Amino acid sequence: MRHCMTTKPWDFGIQDELRRVDEKLSDMVQSEESVLTDAAMHVISAGGKRLRPTVTILSYRALGGKDTDRIVDIAAAFELIHSATLIHDDINDGGSTRRGRESVYKKWGLHDAIVTGDFLFVKAFRIGGVFDKVIVETTADACAALAEGEVLQNRFRHRKDLTVDAYLRVAERKTAMPIKAGAMVGGYLAGGSANDIQTLGSYGLDLGIAFQIIDDILDFTGDEDRLGKMVGNDLKEGHLTLPSLLAIKSSEEARKAILDVVSQENPSSDEVRRCTELVIKSGAIEKAKGMGEYYGMEALGHLGCLLGNEYSKGLRNLVSRVLGRDF
Repeated sequence: MRHCMTTKPWDFGIQDELRRVDEKLSDMVQSEESVLTDAAMHVISAGGKRLRPTVTILSYRALGGKDTDRIVDIAAAFELIHSATLIHDDINDGGSTRRGRESVYKKWGLHDAIVTGDFLFVKAFRIGGVFDKVIVETTADACAALAEGEVLQNRFRHRKDLTVDAYLRVAERKTAMPIKAGAMVGGYLAGGSANDIQTLGSYGLDLGIAFQIIDDILDFTGDEDRLGKMVGNDLKEGHLTLPSLLAIKSSEEARKAILDVVSQENPSSDEVRRCTELVIKSGAIEKAKGMGEYYGMEALGHLGCLLGNEYSKGLRNLVSRVLGRDF
């Protein structure tokens, strides 16, 4: 049975390719074991922005790529990898909701959640494995970076000594490196020069960091109904992020309250909400936005050498959409 996606992805003249990515995702997770299909589609059909496929397809088209079958396949592979990491993230964090739905871990249990995540990784590499060595290695390197980022993030969970530099290393490995890989693979499949491919990779890396910063800001300022989770969820799960790291430098009150909450295994909702208010009051949100905009400008700066077609324009417009999103 084919499931429909509940939210529309971003569209920059590639709506047909993104529709086909969704169809590919649904087809790839069909299994004789219905729990694998159901759990996988539970994550995939919850929507999301489809940022990774969008970057991959736009990069391919911006350099003149024409064979959309190939790029749809590899874009779907990157989204499968992303979906797998969402399942495993919720296991690591004990996350109960994801995009407004009960997490796979909570709905199907630990065993089936782990296996579903592994199932998605295998399906992704089944797609990627038909391409050449460069693409397989680029994708594998991105997955290795994801694992390293997860370990680094978990090392600082419930700890008070995370630095902004360490936060950015986590963001780079967990979020930005896979986006960088998708952009580079798109450029490579289009037959781009080594310089074009590296340029697109640099764009993807900076866009990914900007995306993560905005994501972490929305954890404090977003609408809970649209986010599908309570505000302050990162603090509740024991994670300092850029807004809270900046807020603890603003006052002793904020430092004490935030570090007390993040060090607890199960802080109360009232404590978390108080910290959320302190972060907003501190001015840290505005400072974090400034850092997000810096990385957004860096991303734009890498695109100067691309031809001025509708797809390179789409890559530019994507930056403003990432910086301006509110859920």
